[in-house]
Amino acid sequence: MKNFKINPDIVKIPLSKREAILAAMKGKTNLANLAAGNPDMPMPKTIVDRMTAYISSGYAPYSDYYGFPELRQKLSQMLQSQWQITADPDTDLFITCGVQEGLYVIMRTILQPGDEVLIPSPHYGTYFQNTVACGAKPVLVPLDEADGFVPDMERLAQAVTPQTRALVFCNPSNPLGIVWPQATIEALADFALKHALLVLVDEIYHDYIFTTPPPSIAALPGMKTHTFTFGGFSKSYLMMGLRIGFVVGPVELMSAVKKLHYCVALCPSVIGQIAAMAAFDCTAEELQPIITEFQEKLEMLYKGVAALPGVSCVRPGGSFFIFPNFKNYGSDSMSLALRLIEEAGVITLPGTEFGELGEGYLRLSVCAKREEVEEGLKRLQNFIHQNT
Repeated sequence: MKNFKINPDIVKIPLSKREAILAAMKGKTNLANLAAGNPDMPMPKTIVDRMTAYISSGYAPYSDYYGFPELRQKLSQMLQSQWQITADPDTDLFITCGVQEGLYVIMRTILQPGDEVLIPSPHYGTYFQNTVACGAKPVLVPLDEADGFVPDMERLAQAVTPQTRALVFCNPSNPLGIVWPQATIEALADFALKHALLVLVDEIYHDYIFTTPPPSIAALPGMKTHTFTFGGFSKSYLMMGLRIGFVVGPVELMSAVKKLHYCVALCPSVIGQIAAMAAFDCTAEELQPIITEFQEKLEMLYKGVAALPGVSCVRPGGSFFIFPNFKNYGSDSMSLALRLIEEAGVITLPGTEFGELGEGYLRLSVCAKREEVEEGLKRLQNFIHQNT
């Protein structure tokens, strides 16, 4: 079709390494999945019952473009009480089709060709992909295992140029499983203010912090006007496929962002919003066992992997993941991940799925049922001992 051309920014978007993993899995059974970010647990009954009752009514109309007003009000109250972020429900926040949509509409709104975005790396892949899709330049700033994957502020400062517009990160971290402490968040806030940068912080794992909780960067002095904060219901309430997230940001920019949101999504899912409303009515008795289950599985996986000969791993502080260093078993992460599928029956993700600085690492997850995580760890141990 010689008369049609694809936008060159879209051509530049790198393919996910998951494609090769999925291809290697094809036709195989009895694999232990230590790669998925899809928790294998049902939603709380409160949410299921509320959705079932709504669906039984037979209606699924469009909602308010920016989400149910009552849902935005509840989110505003939650952000104030739990995250210490003040957000007007009518002007400062809106409901998105998951964090993914929120990231795209924010980045597409604030970035122009030639702009640069600082991404501490290894990083969640879509931060890089969205930057490229918006015609901007991703600037990867290395995070060192020796430093616990905590950012080096001098290294960040050296990466700043006159074209730098934003800093994007996830806390707790996917893929690293670490939680940057309060001192780091405060240093990043000072850095952003000094260089007049916008901060995009993905806090989808906010409810899965297993260490001392740091502040949300938007809650720090001066940062409300410099920060877009992303959150959602997918992980905390096991409603990943319902695609309901939210973003809160500077009122001066949000009106423009909402225009693009309307073009991209029109409105968020009504069924998903019904579920999100119900989430606020879930009891601690329903939610705490979910959090405890992930914490226990994460600790089990970490201890087992950290004890492997020749493998190092930074202790996780949150999320569902660990990011162990397997460089003693070959520097090519993809080759190792494919070998594990073929020879051990274990699915992992290569560290390069999270940027070139993830080479030599694997991301392991505890989203499978406990028995499957235990079996995956056992197979991984056998593989390592056979290759030591």
